[in-house]
Amino acid sequence: MGYYIFSYGIKTDQVLNAFNSKDAALEKKIQENEIFENYADFEVDGFETAPDKALIDIIQNRPFDTKSNYAYGYAVIGICATLGVDLPYGQEIKLGYETDLINKVLTEDFSIQNINIEETLLDSPHPFPIPKIDDWPLIGLIKNQELQQLKHKLSSLNITEEQIEELEDDPDEKEFAYEHLKGIIDNIDYCINNNLDMVSFCH
Repeated sequence: MGYYIFSYGIKTDQVLNAFNSKDAALEKKIQENEIFENYADFEVDGFETAPDKALIDIIQNRPFDTKSNYAYGYAVIGICATLGVDLPYGQEIKLGYETDLINKVLTEDFSIQNINIEETLLDSPHPFPIPKIDDWPLIGLIKNQELQQLKHKLSSLNITEEQIEELEDDPDEKEFAYEHLKGIIDNIDYCINNNLDMVSFCH
């Protein structure tokens, strides 16, 4: 199966305002979100709190079950999926395999030496006041100003659909890397143009 990275555009303050809001309408809206419904009942053996209860803790200002830290990460996914916006490129990126292809292309085809794509998307600290997550999901937040700096670093990437099509039979599977890189840039541009931050998750 593996682990996959995906992103949303968000107004970070709007997401933070959901915490302790005691907003029953918002809580219901998140619970009914199709993305959150996929995680709501996810339980790990030995832990008492699932994401559906973690969401209630967050909205209703109830004590957190710090042992079940993963559940609060999935609740944050639900909040961001509900309050945020889907980005133009919604294809998930497989951690390890596809991220390695992307990093290789950045170095070998574009001479960009100092960007590791999974670290770029996931290592920026997030401000959400949830228990520190020991495992999954990973969460990274890139602020709008930082997105502008990242766009400058990636300015040499002018990838077209025609280039991607030409790589369809490439033995090194560069097609995937080029497609993902073009999509990431499209998402960065969308967030910059719409004054959004970009939050990424991996699980």
